[in-house]
Amino acid sequence: MSGRRIYLNIRHKLSQLLNPALCVSCAIPIPSTDFLCRHCQKALPRVANACNLCGLPNKASGPVCPVCQQNPPRWQLMIAPLIYQQTVRQLIHDYKFNQQLYIGQALLTHIHTAYSSSSIEALIPVPLHQSRLLERGFNQSEELARILSRLLDIPLDRQSLQRIRPTLPQSGLSLSKRHKNLLQAFRYDPHRDYRRVAIIDDVITTGSTMEEICKRLHQAGVRHVEVWSLCRALKHD
Repeated sequence: MSGRRIYLNIRHKLSQLLNPALCVSCAIPIPSTDFLCRHCQKALPRVANACNLCGLPNKASGPVCPVCQQNPPRWQLMIAPLIYQQTVRQLIHDYKFNQQLYIGQALLTHIHTAYSSSSIEALIPVPLHQSRLLERGFNQSEELARILSRLLDIPLDRQSLQRIRPTLPQSGLSLSKRHKNLLQAFRYDPHRDYRRVAIIDDVITTGSTMEEICKRLHQAGVRHVEVWSLCRALKHD
């Protein structure tokens, strides 16, 4: 555990002692185990009738939208219950950039039952490059995977997948530049031969990162890859 992460955890524990039962979104008093008040829980924007592959709202009658039927992604299932907008967008921003690690626990406490876990052998977080990890002090995807591992009783593997070169932030890049930005950015070197894994991230935007990761995993013999995220950005976002 890095010194930065230890500091953030201590700061959160002190915050809990001083202010143990406030909604993380609106700050009204709540039971200490809830994290979010009932109003904010209900206000979390959720994806309606999500496509099983892209996670976007599906207007078709089946489980897979017409776009994914014609051009399926490399992964076999996507679960991203929330929409990346409004309250969720602000909470994710505070989680990643204001070091409020408890927000990951708060959101997953209320949505973890959305993730199917019966056949998943390991949870693999999207890795940060060492330079970015030193800058931020923690890997937000690894923190989410750690919580899900505990809630769902699935092993966490944070060693097999590595980001071997630094990349630019994906936000703001065009689709073609996103693909180029991620070429040869990851290495997958597992300690055991997985067949069914879930890749964990905080937000799914275009899916470019997951496409590159899935390519590495399938080349290594992983047959079934699921993408699990807190939220999905809609196309107009």
